[in-house]
Amino acid sequence: MEKVYQEKLEEIVLLLNDPDETVLIKEVKEKLENLLALVKNPEKIEKEKIENNKKLEKVVECVHNAMANPDIELEYCIPEETTTTDPYGVANDPYIHVKYASGGTHIMNQNVRIGPMYLSKTPEDIANLVTFHIKQFIEEIDATEYGVQ
Repeated sequence: MEKVYQEKLEEIVLLLNDPDETVLIKEVKEKLENLLALVKNPEKIEKEKIENNKKLEKVVECVHNAMANPDIELEYCIPEETTTTDPYGVANDPYIHVKYASGGTHIMNQNVRIGPMYLSKTPEDIANLVTFHIKQFIEEIDATEYGVQ
């Protein structure tokens, strides 16, 4: 329970410290009201988890459709759904583990974390952000392998 409260407070701090985000008092007030509502109504946390899992299912579908590439293997890791211990160590946040076969010989790995700030966005926005991170990862590997083009 304390972890959820901490995450909510971290969202507010990140929002206030984000140089790219124009912070409106209305947004901060809304997030604080949500946190207070959680404190007063703890069962709302379970409802929020269910909503987030539904949202993540849509994200998985969108990312899977957008990243159809034989050199890429994606593993979707949603903490509530995993049954084995996490070999990649990305706390308790959902993430996508990307395996990229660079040049067909080297396999490079990266985890794209879907943190609490992302979960407030629409599934399509989250999928676009995740897809962008994956493409950026692939470009970095290709630039290292084949030189900048």
